[in-house]
Amino acid sequence: MRKKETEPVYRKVLAININRFLALRRLKKKDLAENAGLSVSFVSDVTAGKGNPSLETIAAIANALEVPLVALLEPPPIGTDGWDASLADTLSKEDKKLGLPPGYKRVSAIVTDHQAFQIAQWHKAAHAKLRRS
Repeated sequence: MRKKETEPVYRKVLAININRFLALRRLKKKDLAENAGLSVSFVSDVTAGKGNPSLETIAAIANALEVPLVALLEPPPIGTDGWDASLADTLSKEDKKLGLPPGYKRVSAIVTDHQAFQIAQWHKAAHAKLRRS
């Protein structure tokens, strides 16, 4: 039952991210289909959140878009077209499977080098604190 609740959300995340990178790269679905070795109709299904691509297919799409595979699977930036609070809430509930105690949250962000250094320090400190508790 749990799978049915979350599966469409992950397809939606994938679709939003593919559409976002298509726009950023100024590519059409036809271009993506050609570059990834897929049919245009399958790419249309995936970008509409209807397709169910394999990991290999997602990797081919990522390669065609010249982005890391993980960029297609992580939650898109807040304010991205198609991304709303209900989708974020569903993914937040999935994060509970990580077993994080109250007051801890998993995040993903694009930041400057300096900010990344600071985040790495916070990450290290949080892990040390969790190991002690």
